Amino acid sequence: MDDKQNVLVSSYKRRQIPSLEQSIKTYLIEELQQIESSLRSLVDASPQVANAAPDSPRKGMVRYAVSPWDPLSSGFSGLVVYNGTAWAAV
Repeated sequence: MDDKQNVLVSSYKRRQIPSLEQSIKTYLIEELQQIESSLRSLVDASPQVANAAPDSPRKGMVRYAVSPWDPLSSGFSGLVVYNGTAWAAV
């Protein structure tokens, strides 16, 4: 997907922690893991332009389906929500 034409949400990835005292390093690693997890859930939950189904759709996910993805098998292009078993038009 092109971020100049579509709103894209990017995920956060931790980088290597520099040499620090072990207790500080442990604290930072745990905090960054929690931040990464929180951001990942926000990325998954945010409406996004998608030209393919998400790998692991979860109930409540909203996507703006564009070609070649056809979640409704009807040529539909627009907002869809995952209801737990299938995608439905919004």
